[in-house]
Amino acid sequence: MRKVHRLFFSIILCWLLAIISANCGQETTDAHYPRVPQVLIMSVTGNHYPGITRALSTVGFQVREVSAEGYGSSQRGRSPLLIIPEREGWQLDPALVQTILHDVEGGMPLLLDGPAPWAEELGVKAIGTRSVITRYRWDHYAEDPVRLPGRLAYPRFRANAALQVLALDPNHQAPLVVSGSRGQGRFIYSAIPLEPQEGMVFQYLPFLVQAIVDELHVVPSLAADNLCVYVDAGGEPKIDPALVAAQLKSWSVREIHLGTFYGSEAFREFVPRFIAAAHQEGIAVYAWLEYPMVSQEFWDQHPQWREVTASGHPAIMDWRLHMALEDPACFQAVAELTRRLVLDYDWDGVDFAELYFEGEPKLFERPRDFTPMHPTFRNMFRERYGVDPLIMFDRDSPEYGPRNPELRSELKEYRVELITQLTEHFLEILANCQAQKPYLQTTLTFLDALRDPTVTERFGVDPDRLLALERRFGFAVEIEDPYTVWNSSPDRYRAIGEHYRPRLLPGMPFSLDVNVVDRDPPGRPLNKPRGLELYELVANVAANVDLITLYAFSTFSPDDMRLVPFVLGAQQITNGTPGEGRVSAQRQLLWRTDAHGRTVYLDGQEWPCRSDSQVLIPAGAHSVLTRPQADSAGQSALRIESLNGTILGAERSGQDVRLTYESRGRCYVTLNRLPTTMLCDGAPGVGKVLSNGGRVCLMLPQGKHTVELEK
Repeated sequence: MRKVHRLFFSIILCWLLAIISANCGQETTDAHYPRVPQVLIMSVTGNHYPGITRALSTVGFQVREVSAEGYGSSQRGRSPLLIIPEREGWQLDPALVQTILHDVEGGMPLLLDGPAPWAEELGVKAIGTRSVITRYRWDHYAEDPVRLPGRLAYPRFRANAALQVLALDPNHQAPLVVSGSRGQGRFIYSAIPLEPQEGMVFQYLPFLVQAIVDELHVVPSLAADNLCVYVDAGGEPKIDPALVAAQLKSWSVREIHLGTFYGSEAFREFVPRFIAAAHQEGIAVYAWLEYPMVSQEFWDQHPQWREVTASGHPAIMDWRLHMALEDPACFQAVAELTRRLVLDYDWDGVDFAELYFEGEPKLFERPRDFTPMHPTFRNMFRERYGVDPLIMFDRDSPEYGPRNPELRSELKEYRVELITQLTEHFLEILANCQAQKPYLQTTLTFLDALRDPTVTERFGVDPDRLLALERRFGFAVEIEDPYTVWNSSPDRYRAIGEHYRPRLLPGMPFSLDVNVVDRDPPGRPLNKPRGLELYELVANVAANVDLITLYAFSTFSPDDMRLVPFVLGAQQITNGTPGEGRVSAQRQLLWRTDAHGRTVYLDGQEWPCRSDSQVLIPAGAHSVLTRPQADSAGQSALRIESLNGTILGAERSGQDVRLTYESRGRCYVTLNRLPTTMLCDGAPGVGKVLSNGGRVCLMLPQGKHTVELEK
């Protein structure tokens, strides 16, 4: 009888184990994890490929080289993107070629270059001749031609009619980059080497990453939102604030600096609408001041205060109309305008940007480009040094600048002193405004003199003296590199960041400004940074800053901007590639994923900080995954869909959500619906609810707080 009982018990036990095993297997199958796209570079020759490795890593791909022997064992889980450079393609064993083609047919994406004979299997037939190009067209991404660093000889080929031409040599109407499919897989073939002999990949193939995303459907998923954008709407704004704010939100922008150098009635009416639209998207808005440019209206109304160049002309310098802020009456008028501007609108902060004088190289040979020389400045300089500074621009005078180093040094010092004093006075005005609006933040933006030492003499900007004001005013710092270095290597931003970061007060926000504008002389490969060049710039900036600032909204290409958040995310990950659901990052991340109908778990607990398209992952090391929702009630559960502060903790209790956050300024939290009750640190009535149709955004107080949201 005992044997029967034991047999029965054994059967039941096996049955239970089978059910548990089946359920565990089902859970594993149904679980979705954050994944970094894997890239394998075939290397059977022992050569290394740092250029293409760097380019793809910048955007969030995990790249490693693999031998022929290691290729098969490398394909576990999802199919990686396989890259076969030309010199490797010639050395592949025929059996390995067939294995690779079979894997492509099964869905593996492939990127290759050069006229390897087996490329014919993909519809690419080498002609056996070469042509030389200095530029080419990639019309899907750019209207202007891609300009190469020099002459490049490429192997000509014929493309099967089924292939799509992505890039073209217009002189010979010959394809350079094509894409196609084989079975379930996709491939890109390039006649331009993927690993350049010199220089960086972006100089030859600036749109390679966009092509990989669009043609091969290999897409990164971990993004970050520490992005700020300058917006210049013009004096008669035509843009739709809601559309612009939504577009910027889709690019993970958390802060906008809106140009305020207009005085028209249309602009004054536009500002509150724009601020409200941005706030409803959960984006902070700063007033961007660009003194000594005040506005066209101020320039027209006060001709007596117009700055003057050393040639005696009104100081119309590029797009800026300089006012003589050194004149006490002018300064007082601008100070009052500043107070009214800051206090009359619902700004989150002020960016006091680029207060400097003008001067070009060979300073004294170009008097028309030199400021200030307003009568007030000349009198002030004469009272101190006993000489009219204008005489320093007279070639026949013994006081001519290049001929009198002592006087030249005094002019340099006086201009630096004036810029520093004016900056300090305006910071005092902003501090007084902050006393009335304690949440207001201040950013001081100024030119870097590290890469171009002439900046101090030409513009009157001494970064060390401006930084010394930080201890008194506690402002955030934003550094802009001068236009003279915009054609330099992207690693200049890493050097600038490493120079300034240790000089700032601990805990104070730090940003670098990247100008996405046409360059003079014209830049390469495009006149303004595009594609991979932009991503290299952003990656080098992100290494040392809290916020990356891009100038300006009107100059961006949406094709470029859609991948910028992933560039930011790639710089924050600290554990190389995430393991199965393990993510470690030094900053808050966004996992872009289809979470509709799924429950999100962070460190084993249900996680409320998510939308249907992304999951917010706090800084630090966490396990994160999604599973199908057990019931339909989860669809209507209260969710925190975005937040422009720092998540310190969050939890769900039934239908209620508890959030602990920290924010230097006001914190904007977007929700999927309006909560019935909101308590901040246990108290009701704190914060403000912004709603627009079905969208809900909470404006919460600055600092560290705990918010309880009840259904």
